Amino acid sequence: MFKTSMITTLLCCAIPVSASDFSFSGFGTISAVKTNNENVEFIQNNRLPNGSADSWEYDNDTVLGLQAAYNISKQFKVVGQLLSRRNHRNNYEPSLDWGYLNYKHNNNLNFRFGRFISPVFYASDYRNVNYSNVWVRPPIDLYSQATINNIDGADLVYKNFIGDYTYQIQAYLGRYTLPFPNGGELEFHHMAGVNATIEIDSLSLRAGYMNGDHSYFSKDGVAQPTTLWMNVAQGGLGLNLSPLDATCPLAPAQGLKCADVIANFNSTLDFSTRHHKAFDLTNLAAVYDDGSFLLQAELMHRKSASSLADAKAAYIISGYRWNSLTPYVGFSASETLTDKIYLQTSSAYQQVIDAVLQANNLVSVGQPYFQNSVTKQNTVTAGIRWDFYQGFALKMQVDQVRPLRHKAGPNDGNGFMRKAGPQLSELGKNIVVSTISIDFIF
Repeated sequence: MFKTSMITTLLCCAIPVSASDFSFSGFGTISAVKTNNENVEFIQNNRLPNGSADSWEYDNDTVLGLQAAYNISKQFKVVGQLLSRRNHRNNYEPSLDWGYLNYKHNNNLNFRFGRFISPVFYASDYRNVNYSNVWVRPPIDLYSQATINNIDGADLVYKNFIGDYTYQIQAYLGRYTLPFPNGGELEFHHMAGVNATIEIDSLSLRAGYMNGDHSYFSKDGVAQPTTLWMNVAQGGLGLNLSPLDATCPLAPAQGLKCADVIANFNSTLDFSTRHHKAFDLTNLAAVYDDGSFLLQAELMHRKSASSLADAKAAYIISGYRWNSLTPYVGFSASETLTDKIYLQTSSAYQQVIDAVLQANNLVSVGQPYFQNSVTKQNTVTAGIRWDFYQGFALKMQVDQVRPLRHKAGPNDGNGFMRKAGPQLSELGKNIVVSTISIDFIF
């Protein structure tokens, strides 16, 4: 099986080292990625400043990790991991991905305190170790729905068996901060979750739930967004409204603020602002792997009611190992559960808006409204893995991604940065993402 056990980690503490108590290992990926559109860049996570368009780029999935562990005693172990991959600052400055103290109460129960990988999805624990997976990267449609890389906190893991069944229960709590290229930060507060896994011969079943909340702050520390986009004309045209405006845009009289001409302005802006808003994840996964045939499926639901909409996503992937070759195919899909809130404009304000639209030959949407994020897409994947040498795997993968028009409007899907042209759902064709990578462990 490609899945590895939990990765040992890089020692980061000044503790006298005995060779028999110390272990060291590492992993990495060298990857080249391109799309078939010069105006569309693919990014493997949403904190990268740019991605790969129609020429081969090597900094999307490329990563190097070093890890070690030191056994302080039979019960205590200190672990850590240094990870170098392109970040929001557009460099490869290493970061501490793992750094925790492990307490082994007995053969069944372990506690961790410090920083560790957030276990919100099935492949989260080893998502950076691409060698552990048949694919070149976890499916973007699902894994981009929660970019929670680490947790600073604590967890407990209980493992046991009943007859031929092996089961594991993990409970965790903590927090995490995700920085972005624009200087903003996405903070996840009060994260608490539980995962349950059961293994029956070649079948693994997993269920997980995380309850938390999140905030998005600008580089000045102000919760975002601070304004409200009001759609007034077809094509997504509208007005950007702020509670700080001395006079609300297009207000029928001087000195009228937005709350004066829109009865539910304040409540809608409060709903939109990402400040201690819900961020709950429900996750189910099933994996069948008998050593030759692999079938893996996962689905999730995200609750994040704010300017970031609730969402759902799923994937299924299947492969067959034939000696050192593993061809595989997969399908994934995602969609936001977009909210639309109609704004209660005064009759005088609506008359002014309608007059401006008519004068500019714009088609009104009727009653103006606010809506949160809109994405919808599906992806067909085909690839092959070649284990050409011990600890090394060459992979070639093609993803045909189709951003789809959402009932709430056009969008750019997930995993892309559009440099020019219409929104990607309006192209009516696939975006092809091609990847060649070499994964290794040592």
